Amino acid sequence: MQQTHGDDESTESRRTAALALWRYGHDYLKAAQTLAENDRVTCNESQAPYHLAAQGIEFALKSYLRAKGMTPGELSARIGHSLVDALQEALARHLATPPVEVVRTIRVIAPHHRDDQFRYLAVRYGEFPNLAPLLAAGTWILAQIAADVVADYFAYHGCGSTPAVDDMLRRMHTDLQLTASKTPTLQ
Repeated sequence: MQQTHGDDESTESRRTAALALWRYGHDYLKAAQTLAENDRVTCNESQAPYHLAAQGIEFALKSYLRAKGMTPGELSARIGHSLVDALQEALARHLATPPVEVVRTIRVIAPHHRDDQFRYLAVRYGEFPNLAPLLAAGTWILAQIAADVVADYFAYHGCGSTPAVDDMLRRMHTDLQLTASKTPTLQ
């Protein structure tokens, strides 16, 4: 069966919805966490966990921005892959003020997370940079925005009953708590 143009738009709309971006963010953070748990390698041997965590933070911030009305085109044109720009725009749209550690973590990883590539973290050979702040920053953002993402989902897909909204929020927060409870300390 051939897809019509409307099907392409519908697929793209679902792929870039606030809830989809929230889930991408959470999945990237969980993937970073899993690598850190299972593959104890130094930063010089693999940058993948840090790249995944930075990508998770980007998706988390973009999820909030989508829930607050930014279109995918606006995200691409105005934010790109800039974590700092995404955070500033989210704060301008009333994201709760993050703890100092979250802002500091985003500012530290932002120069490494670029539009065209992930730039390696320069450390002394054999060091294990601490991934925990990146995971904590990402899960903090996801926890803060869950209610906005759920509200956006039900506004877009029709009215949800209070039990359905509460159930979705409960499941999202339970998933985040599980992820946060496993945050590794690599130092």
